Amino acid sequence: MRTVQILFLTIVFGCGKTDAPSEQDGKLTGTVRDMSGSPINGVTILVDNSILFNSNLTTRSDPEGRYSINMPKAGAWFAFAMINKQFHGKTYQCFLHPDDPQGFGSEGGIRNFTWRLSGQKALPLSGYYGGTITVDHFPGLYLDTEKIEFTLIPESRLIDGTEGQPLKRNANDGVQIVDIPIGRYRISAKYGNEILKLRKWNTDEGFVKELTFDFEPQIDSQCDNCFKLEYNR
Repeated sequence: MRTVQILFLTIVFGCGKTDAPSEQDGKLTGTVRDMSGSPINGVTILVDNSILFNSNLTTRSDPEGRYSINMPKAGAWFAFAMINKQFHGKTYQCFLHPDDPQGFGSEGGIRNFTWRLSGQKALPLSGYYGGTITVDHFPGLYLDTEKIEFTLIPESRLIDGTEGQPLKRNANDGVQIVDIPIGRYRISAKYGNEILKLRKWNTDEGFVKELTFDFEPQIDSQCDNCFKLEYNR
């Protein structure tokens, strides 16, 4: 509105001038990098119309991690970045973290993204960048699941190629262990001084003291980037 008013004054009074448009006017630009600062090629940038359903623009980052999208003349938008990554024979889709999660209009702006393996997702998304482990018990066995301590040892590099670290976690709500950097892990569990046995949920596999697992990219109608296990004595 301010630009329109200034332009009106320029025409009527023949004096004054509007500011020259910046290089980013009418465009959304930015870079995509991993946690070490290296650029990531081929990341999908999705600019979603927050008013009109199923109305969006997409592009991909170049080898320097840069992208640019010409914005329409109207609309209210949010920008997202997603990477599809092959890891141990499975394809995972991971959202990247924006340096500025705020929406924008047709003027565009700058949105840079970083691939984080853990942490809470920026609004308007919900959940965590890491994977989720859902914990269940063998039928008839009832323990205070919140008091079970799970130890996770990385069996290989993580999904982004970095070295993982051993983790000790509890299912704080008694159901889920959240925000685990996606990788292949060997997991064990203790209830006080008692070592519990584990297996993949809803299978006939035998229970073991140490279970090696990969997160599932998707379990239909349940969760993404998750794993479900069952414990027993």
